[in-house]
Amino acid sequence: MSSASASPHGFVTVRGRGYRPEQVDACAEALSRERDAAWERAARLTVLAREMGTELDRLRETVAGLAPQDYASLGERAHRLFRLGQEEADAVREGGRRGAEELVERARARAAEVRESARADADAVRAGADEWARQRLHAARAEADEARI
Repeated sequence: MSSASASPHGFVTVRGRGYRPEQVDACAEALSRERDAAWERAARLTVLAREMGTELDRLRETVAGLAPQDYASLGERAHRLFRLGQEEADAVREGGRRGAEELVERARARAAEVRESARADADAVRAGADEWARQRLHAARAEADEARI
């Protein structure tokens, strides 16, 4: 059995006083190479991202300048199919809009009901508190009158 133990990083201790310098140097050099490679890769990716951003801007300008697609050049059947798709999309959009309006209206009506119910509950609580306060005031006055006599 050897008296040298290993660190969690794979270094072998030498007579309990430290690590082998050549192991530490080799590890440090490897880490430096990895760091340098990572920096180089990051620089390349930064340049690539900048180039892709420029290309994206150019493509956006190109797309913005294109005329809307009308499918007329594809023939009558394709044109009918496209019109049918547009009509279906319009119908779905209109149905969604109507459904949303109905939902909003129901939500407003329910909110009004809840608000009215809360107001009625608050009025009832306030009336109960006023009555309790009147009774307490009456009892306190009666007690004060008793104490004066």
